Amino acid sequence: MDMNLSFSVLTANIISILLIGTLYLANRQKAEYDRDMRLLQQMMVTIGIASISDCCVYYLAGSSNIVIKVLVFLSGSGLFLGNVMIGYLWAKFIMVHMNIPFSDIRRNIYRTIGLISIVLLVINIFYPLVFSVSDGRYQRGFTYIIFLIFAAFYILDSLYLYVKRVKKNGSLKLFPVHIFLIPVILGVVIQAFFVEIAITWTSIAISVAGIMTALKNEIIFTDCLTGLYNRVYLEFLHKRACNKKDCWVSGIMIDLNGFKQINDNYGHAEGDLALCIVADLLLKSFSEYGVVTRYAGDEFVIMLNTTDDQLIQKIIKSAKKNFVTENEKNDKLYQLSASMGYAITNLSNETIDDFMNRIDEQMYQDKMKYYEHNDRRNSK
Repeated sequence: MDMNLSFSVLTANIISILLIGTLYLANRQKAEYDRDMRLLQQMMVTIGIASISDCCVYYLAGSSNIVIKVLVFLSGSGLFLGNVMIGYLWAKFIMVHMNIPFSDIRRNIYRTIGLISIVLLVINIFYPLVFSVSDGRYQRGFTYIIFLIFAAFYILDSLYLYVKRVKKNGSLKLFPVHIFLIPVILGVVIQAFFVEIAITWTSIAISVAGIMTALKNEIIFTDCLTGLYNRVYLEFLHKRACNKKDCWVSGIMIDLNGFKQINDNYGHAEGDLALCIVADLLLKSFSEYGVVTRYAGDEFVIMLNTTDDQLIQKIIKSAKKNFVTENEKNDKLYQLSASMGYAITNLSNETIDDFMNRIDEQMYQDKMKYYEHNDRRNSK
């Protein structure tokens, strides 16, 4: 055994395990309420298992002990399956983080890829199509490239979804996908040409660390209660829009009706829960059309990517229907509703402050209609 190569393999995998282990322990509690973190933890577990498997394959191959032979074979299978799993988990992470629906067609394709991977590894038990371990040497089979193609498909599909979503909602999503992609691509390419260099899982571990750093940077722009973007991010969007010439923008101001009564009658904890329910409703209603932010208290602002007046009216009407549907299916003692006002402007002719005042005025007029309607209904 080449001692220099042996040392490099061990060092690379130890670095991966230490890095991932530290990140896992430091963020263990966050995973209890954070969907992003749960997926990242699954990636960490996959990386940890793959790094250990890599060492097993390298150091234990060639043993005549049947138990060791089985362990080496399982480790080799784990390495190939781990490549596919990382691609899948990354794609799922992008969908969760970007609020992208996981369509039935895509779900079936993803599951089919996973099933094919497992079938190939089962066949490999009898016919070494994927890899073999003989005479103390680990060798790739001719079908190993299929697993790389599967992993590449997940990553390319996630990139397609990411670009499509950013283009559709017209916002600058702060999460930089290249932080994950660049180390992974470099690591996979190097590993593909130099099988002796154990760098793939180290590069993926570095990518996960980069993802978590990027997520930490997003915190400053995120409302801690609802998970929506906050007023700081809204101001960031406004500044970016103002820097463009002849920039048309549209926005919706939303204010909950009777929210003070929820706090007074049921407590602030129930009020917080109501805000979280509303945040989910707004994401469901508007995330395809723009950026949903919590402006202050029970006020929300959506910066839209369209200036089509009829479309804006249509999605506002749909959003109000979503509130009605939520009230019909939940068991709350109170009803959730919201007043909404919108405006369209060219920032070369109107300041952003005037624009915000205008959508606030439109929202106020909608709120007056709501209370007048309620007063007439209660007087009957």
